[in-house]
Amino acid sequence: MDVVPLHFPEPTNPKRVTELEIERNALWSGLFCALFGMATALIIFAGERPALFGGLSVGSVASVTGGVSAGLSSAYAFRSLLRQREPWLRRIPAWRQYVAALGLVLVHVASTVMMILVATHLFQQAFIGLRLDVLAGSLAVSGITGLSAYLALVATARTSAENLSVVLGIYMAAGVLISMLLAEDQGWWQGMFSRLGTSQSGMGSFWTFNTTMIISGLVLISFTEFLTRDLDVLSRTYRCRPNLERYPLIRKLRPRPRVVGWCLVAVSVGIIGVGSVPMNLSLGVHSAFVQLASAAMIILLLGTMVLLPGYPAVFHMMSLSAVGALWVAFLLWDSWSYYNLTGFELSAVAILFTWISVFIRTTAAMIRDRQQPRSTHGPGTRSVHRDPAPRTEKPAV
Repeated sequence: MDVVPLHFPEPTNPKRVTELEIERNALWSGLFCALFGMATALIIFAGERPALFGGLSVGSVASVTGGVSAGLSSAYAFRSLLRQREPWLRRIPAWRQYVAALGLVLVHVASTVMMILVATHLFQQAFIGLRLDVLAGSLAVSGITGLSAYLALVATARTSAENLSVVLGIYMAAGVLISMLLAEDQGWWQGMFSRLGTSQSGMGSFWTFNTTMIISGLVLISFTEFLTRDLDVLSRTYRCRPNLERYPLIRKLRPRPRVVGWCLVAVSVGIIGVGSVPMNLSLGVHSAFVQLASAAMIILLLGTMVLLPGYPAVFHMMSLSAVGALWVAFLLWDSWSYYNLTGFELSAVAILFTWISVFIRTTAAMIRDRQQPRSTHGPGTRSVHRDPAPRTEKPAV
């Protein structure tokens, strides 16, 4: 059978980036950024006794220095480490590399700022009235900044579809949760989630929700690059199962990584549009972006048997079950009035993220199975570590 061509050809001699090299770069980055944080804090805190959170505090200064350090470290890791570890990244068009890099950098910057502000706020609540001197406050900022740079570099250098999906899920959940807590309109949930992105819910909720949506869409585009690459690798070795070869239609099926990629890009554009055009600015445009993302996901769920023919049967059954679950969730809201629109949105997001998680883990498992040699310890097999054939001594003449 014909083999689907690989869209990302590998260079003949890629430079190998070792785990030790990643750690060494991360430590240097953490050290330099810690010194940067220390110097900045000493200047800003001069003559002050900063609190942990609020105003000119450890949290506010560290969120700026930590965010800047995380962004620079992530950009460096993408340019100098990740592109060496994943040579196919250097083979895609430059604009796609920039978009992928932008998504990775922004998610690490946003996650860093979010975690620093939340952590310092919690510590301030635990130690009410605590104020630090200049040295202690500067050391705290220095440590937070250095740690932010270290973690961002390591996370970026080791990016894969599997771990990027975890980062995306955690970031989206945290961003939406924080926007809920910041919402001044306590009855937002009686309408829909998009009310969190309106000015009526307060500027804190407005900026947090919409920024989370936009960055999540960019990260999903970056994730799509890595997932499409994995699907391309699987498509090279795809073979129709022997027990299905007697069916002409099934025999003609081939994996369609590009179609899957375009569906995910459509979802990404829809999510970015939801954050860029709040419902109070233009309800029609906002709804169109929601419908675009929804339609792309439904096409992906219904088409797994055609787009991903090499996947296990149970995965295709789960995809169809997800469509059925979405339909039941819709009926519970629209026909039976069991819950409001917010309840339906929560149900839909939970179903879709569960399916995406299973999809990614199944893909990662199939990739690992392709990369590892088949077991050679069964009966009638010969170890790959031994000579391929037994040696025989020629009789002396």
